[in-house]
Amino acid sequence: MAGAGLGSLKATDPAEVGPYRLLARLGAGGMGQVYLGRSPGRRLVAVKVVHPHFADNAMFRRRFTKEVAAARRIGGFYTAQVIDADPDADPPWLATEYIAGPSLQDAIDTNGALPEVSVAALGAGLAEGLLAVHDQNVIHRDLKPGNVLLAQDGPRIIDFGIARATDATSQSMTMVGTPGYMSPEQYQGRGVGPASDVFCLAAVLVFAATGRHPFGEGPPDALGYRVRHEEPDLTGVPASLLPLVAAGLEKDPDDRPPAQEFLDRCSALSADEGMTLPAKFSRMIATRVAETEVFARDTGGGKKSPPRSSSGDRAQRPKSGDRAKQAKSGDRAAQRSPRPPKSPQRPPQPPKKSTQPKPNAAVIAGVVGVLLVALLIGLANNDSGGSSANAGSTSSPSATPETSSTTSEPSSTPSSSPTPDPTFEAFDAITVGDCLDAHKDPYDSDEWSEDEPNSVPCGSGDAYVKVFGIEDSASGCDYEPLDGESYWRSPVHDGEAIYLCVRRQFREGECFLGFEKSGEAGRVFINGHGLMTSWGCGKSTVPKGFDYILKFTGYYATRCPEGSRKWSDFRQGVLCARVV
Repeated sequence: MAGAGLGSLKATDPAEVGPYRLLARLGAGGMGQVYLGRSPGRRLVAVKVVHPHFADNAMFRRRFTKEVAAARRIGGFYTAQVIDADPDADPPWLATEYIAGPSLQDAIDTNGALPEVSVAALGAGLAEGLLAVHDQNVIHRDLKPGNVLLAQDGPRIIDFGIARATDATSQSMTMVGTPGYMSPEQYQGRGVGPASDVFCLAAVLVFAATGRHPFGEGPPDALGYRVRHEEPDLTGVPASLLPLVAAGLEKDPDDRPPAQEFLDRCSALSADEGMTLPAKFSRMIATRVAETEVFARDTGGGKKSPPRSSSGDRAQRPKSGDRAKQAKSGDRAAQRSPRPPKSPQRPPQPPKKSTQPKPNAAVIAGVVGVLLVALLIGLANNDSGGSSANAGSTSSPSATPETSSTTSEPSSTPSSSPTPDPTFEAFDAITVGDCLDAHKDPYDSDEWSEDEPNSVPCGSGDAYVKVFGIEDSASGCDYEPLDGESYWRSPVHDGEAIYLCVRRQFREGECFLGFEKSGEAGRVFINGHGLMTSWGCGKSTVPKGFDYILKFTGYYATRCPEGSRKWSDFRQGVLCARVV
């Protein structure tokens, strides 16, 4: 990770996070503040500390734990490796491989568009990075120019998988992404897969090749409308890349080429020696390397770390009650045979040997002027902020030990986190995109056909609903009953409940229930309860409150198959079914 530039620490910044000594500020994002840090083994890392409004949200902590566990499995040459994390810390944090380079957004804004061969090399690198992410069943969801870093040896993708945990304080999972770089299916709240990231990849390449966003500028609503209904502006995209990029921006995810095709075609167009960049881009990267050298010196940047006692060591510090709860949740998969076992969270791994290349003598000689300027800036920052840094060394540690002692207090653990019952744990194990083998009880609109959610393959015949969001209230789901949407509420645990936002999955030939209004004989009506049911097509009776068995024949843009009834304004199209 890297931000727009390196800056001196402020008096209010911590001296260290976990085992990492902080050296400089890298920037801030929607999730939190990012710092340049150094591990005990003197490896440079980027440490992201979560904003307090996220840290105070119990649902965020659960999501953050799961997303970090998934992200730590991801490797590859073109992703920034997640090295360490502590979701139970106050506040939570994670550390990734440090990439000394600007973001693609900053580089293009400063220097203009990239030439054809550089865009092709960029596309090959990003496609290879996405393949590594997708191989671990993770979808990035927020690939954009700001989440691509340019390093001396090629591009890196950052923040993969974490976007799901940090969408908003309400933890909405329905709209994760950046306006103008979200796929149509993200805007529609539909389940997303690798094709969604391919759409974002194509949009990023348009920006790199033209210096413009493919769907222009404007408020989020306007950008969302253009993404869903208008064609992108591809003026200036090189002819060699135009067909590939245009296909990647198709509205229908099934019409987009896979990431492997981007890798193959972009690799064939790029130079064999790797990603070549114009001189002004190379100088910008070299400047970042030089700045890093300044702050990474023992005498430059950072604060002096306060003395650390053995009780404050991260490996020995007792974890919060939530960690115990997560351990129980992991054990449940082995106890409940119907549920496919979830991937266990891997314990923290030792840092891998850094792949970040050190600048050789030729590079340093070429940017000696930049290095001197950066050095002077760094020294000036230290001189001007010296008193503040010293003040921080005396005032900041007074807050840090308080937090550590509170975290280490063993007596608070049992009372703060009562053991959840198995049903709550079953809800907690569900993630966005899961399909469940339950539907609404045809006899009772407040009940479900199963006692607790159970994840099944989305292609199976009993995958009745799909989870499109996870919230802490019913209103947070923003569901539309006449689109076949509802929510499923967990039991209350420790003062909170989990709301699974679900959407009915219809298959051709499957039946649900409809009704007739008084005085309108012959007209068939549908409601939220009926749409969420499943009823045998061969049955001769219907539950009280219903009059018809309806066999699903399709979901179309405007027309229905012959012999079908039609209900308009259903999920931006029409719902078609035949009266049995």
